[in-house]
Amino acid sequence: MPATMTESRTLGLLKLAGVLPSDEKAEEAAAWLSAAIDGARPLLKIAKERLSAAEHNELLADIETTAKKLTKRIERLRRYQATWRAFWRSSTFGPVYFNRVEVKEVTSALENIIRAAGAVKDPRQGRRREVGKQNIVNLALGFFVQFSPRKPSGSGTGAFAKFAREFYSAATGVDAEDHGGIDRQIREAVRSVAQRQSAQRKSV
Repeated sequence: MPATMTESRTLGLLKLAGVLPSDEKAEEAAAWLSAAIDGARPLLKIAKERLSAAEHNELLADIETTAKKLTKRIERLRRYQATWRAFWRSSTFGPVYFNRVEVKEVTSALENIIRAAGAVKDPRQGRRREVGKQNIVNLALGFFVQFSPRKPSGSGTGAFAKFAREFYSAATGVDAEDHGGIDRQIREAVRSVAQRQSAQRKSV
């Protein structure tokens, strides 16, 4: 079980992040850190219980494919005007008007289903525990970027790596090395943040 966050452990994590008790945002950082640790604690368990990325994506792909097929079949009605008019003038779609054509809400809903199924596919690969580890390290990096005066790096010996390992231990009650280490997750987290920041700068 994860250890309770004592004041000394909180101060130790803040020190690893370069946040001093005298800093203006020290109190806010401590509260944020405590909330982040609480949020991180169930992530390994959740990752183990959730569907694998392949299973998750397979379900979504089925929805996406079905919605696309239905869209094409509805569009095919345009070649058969009598059937097309009968379908779109059905009272199922609301009050019937003689000049009513295709109901925009129906086609829009299908477009949204296709987009939603594609947008939430999981690009991650690997074992479920690895996904949980990545989520915990991502939380650690979120804190570090927000409050640490130090620039995070993907180095296994850098300031963020040391903080992330202690954060992981506080959240899980287990040394990161007992879970195979988190160096890969540290590199991935820093790389992802750097890419997002670069994209934001380009969009300004």
